[in-house]
Amino acid sequence: MLVFFAERLQPFKTKMNKLLFYADFAMHKQSAFSISGIRYKAIPMGPVPNNYNSLYEYLANQDTFDIHSKQFSDGGTGEQFILKSNRTFNEALFTTEEINILHLVAERFKNTSTQEIIDISHQEEGWKQNKDTKNFIDYKYAFDLTI
Repeated sequence: MLVFFAERLQPFKTKMNKLLFYADFAMHKQSAFSISGIRYKAIPMGPVPNNYNSLYEYLANQDTFDIHSKQFSDGGTGEQFILKSNRTFNEALFTTEEINILHLVAERFKNTSTQEIIDISHQEEGWKQNKDTKNFIDYKYAFDLTI
């Protein structure tokens, strides 16, 4: 999933977190199974995979992608996923339905800024119901997904 989104969108970390959330929850909405099996937490910036920094560091150390730091004009910084030139998405690891969901999510959010996807994710019932507790977001909220 990370390779798919890095290859197509080169997102920043915060946006990648939301793309993974939407892909897993949209798949669960359709089939009652997520793609990755990852659990998600509700934090102030929206839904994120549990232990996402460890996941990203591990894959960066495996030469899957580079994480480039970028300084923004407002003083903030972001970390962008740039896929290694020798890596490509391996479609054989996914079902047709999963690939369709990945394309749906990529298409839906391809022109969405990081702040916009944060704002959209804040409309999701799963985030709203768990934002104050920072609990895991139950996959039952997939059926309330707005996409």
